[in-house]
Amino acid sequence: MSIRKAEYERIGREREEAERESRSIALRDLLRASLQCAGFCVLGLAIMFWAFHVNDLLLGRVFFWGGLVAGYTGMSYTILSAYRRGVQRGDW
Repeated sequence: MSIRKAEYERIGREREEAERESRSIALRDLLRASLQCAGFCVLGLAIMFWAFHVNDLLLGRVFFWGGLVAGYTGMSYTILSAYRRGVQRGDW
């Protein structure tokens, strides 16, 4: 009977360790995706704000819309790639 109990405790410890490692990996990936989203947001805003520093109206509109596209595209790609990595890990 004590051999069974020791085996169950060993299995429990292994599963707890695997759970901690899994949570750590998921947290790192969440932090990575958050920083990438913030980076693409800043990049898009920088491009958009450059539109206010040019004198040509057409060029200003190009920078403004280009900043919108760059920011939203980068953030969307980041979120979708984080989702794909989570699916591969088995989070969802």
